[in-house]
Amino acid sequence: MIYARLWTVVRGNSFIRSAGALVSASVVGQLILLAATPLVTRLYSPLDFGLLALFTGIFGGVLVTSSLRYELAIPLARSDRDAFALLMLALLINGGFAAVTAAAVFFWGETLSRALNSPALVGVLWVLPISLLGAGSYKAFRLWAVRRHDFDAIARTKITQSAANAVSQISFGLAGLGAPGLAIGHFLGMTAGLYRLARGVDRAFWRCGRAQSLRMRVLAKRYSRFPKYDVPAAFVDAMSVQLPNLLLAVLFNPAVAGHYLLADRMLGAPFSLLSQSIGQVLYARSRRAVEDGQLAVLTAKVFIGLATVLMVPTIVVFLASESLFTFAFGEAWREAGVLAGWLVVGLFGQFLFSSISLVLMATGAQSINLALHLTMLCARSVALGYGYAVESALVAVIALSLANFLGYLGAAAVVLWHARNHDARNAVYSVDRGTS
Repeated sequence: MIYARLWTVVRGNSFIRSAGALVSASVVGQLILLAATPLVTRLYSPLDFGLLALFTGIFGGVLVTSSLRYELAIPLARSDRDAFALLMLALLINGGFAAVTAAAVFFWGETLSRALNSPALVGVLWVLPISLLGAGSYKAFRLWAVRRHDFDAIARTKITQSAANAVSQISFGLAGLGAPGLAIGHFLGMTAGLYRLARGVDRAFWRCGRAQSLRMRVLAKRYSRFPKYDVPAAFVDAMSVQLPNLLLAVLFNPAVAGHYLLADRMLGAPFSLLSQSIGQVLYARSRRAVEDGQLAVLTAKVFIGLATVLMVPTIVVFLASESLFTFAFGEAWREAGVLAGWLVVGLFGQFLFSSISLVLMATGAQSINLALHLTMLCARSVALGYGYAVESALVAVIALSLANFLGYLGAAAVVLWHARNHDARNAVYSVDRGTS
């Protein structure tokens, strides 16, 4: 009887169903990657993974700025016509970024590789421009699907991406391509499903696409807060996230970065996909919650529910990660298991913040988001610097994890505080309008 009532509640709650579709797809996708990783780690060395860590560090920093964050305005646009113009704007800007990146790799790729203490990286950087073009386009079309509440389509692409990543990396590993094979697999895993999402745009919009230039200029000005405030915040956040991949290779050696990347892939990727899935649904519902004055309530429910569900798995991973990694991936990856045990502590806090952070975007609080990410970047830099000062990569990761845990919990508290204040201001405004 209890389960029947619970199922009735779930079926009747569209938020739960939407989040469930994305979370289920994320779980299936991560199971695919999890099943493939023991073979992948036996086809590639820690050094190969270290070069991939450097590649993804650079890629992550460029990707978040490649559309000047205009894609985030797509679900917020007043009409579908405006939303499509924003989609076109995001795609055009992203294409320009990809072209500039291609030129930079051609002229300065070798210099950058030497500066990062990894001359072999130059053989991987050529994948960067095409990765940026594909992943940036996917990002824009995904936000169009969010606007249309087409979460089933997004869910299917998540599974496709994981399968493409796993199959390609195994295939290229068997072919002996080394780090470039990992990078190509990463590219395919980021862009698979792009065509499926693009088909979700009505043909009528494409037919009038050429007449959108004036509308794009108007909307670029209307949503200028995204490039002004959210681009710096997103770049700082990306650099904060990718900082270990870059600095562990530069300050210690690429193999250490490879161990860290494996730990982050096995733990960070599931956390990231889950938080992104939940965050997208929360973002889509935030406009209605703002209108009803229930944004703080919705945000708090998501935060408390996620913290409760994830507490026990986090403790289990902290205690058992070394033996689990050694058994699954081989003795050569024992160090990755040690790092994973500490990494999960910081990821717990990061996941909670990431799941609710889009509330800041939905309420125009990009300046708060920027301040939070700048604070986290400073904290992470200090943590890694301390590890370098004592000449211990493990100490660096422990300090980094503790900084993430405490910093992101504090940032989540700021988001909850902001949502509450936003509801209070809206309530006062509504009362004032009603009495005027």
